[in-house]
Amino acid sequence: HLINVGKVRGRKASIEEVFNNMKKSAIDPQGQTVFISHGDCEEDALTLKKMVEKEFHPKEIKINAIGPVIGAHSGPGTLALFFLGTHR
Repeated sequence: HLINVGKVRGRKASIEEVFNNMKKSAIDPQGQTVFISHGDCEEDALTLKKMVEKEFHPKEIKINAIGPVIGAHSGPGTLALFFLGTHR
């Protein structure tokens, strides 16, 4: 199920907020495979990937498109970052 975890204004600020959530709660990011999913915004996904690589140096980062079930609810421009963290 989908959960809103915060609100910010602007695309750049939203990407930074997703990144900052990882900074706050990632557990051993160097040993993880991190996933970035996007809804028709691959450039934003690549920007987020560069930020994560520079800060955390994870084992691997995989980028993929959001599927039709989630995409039908979230729409184009959706960006998600998946990692192991201290809380949900």
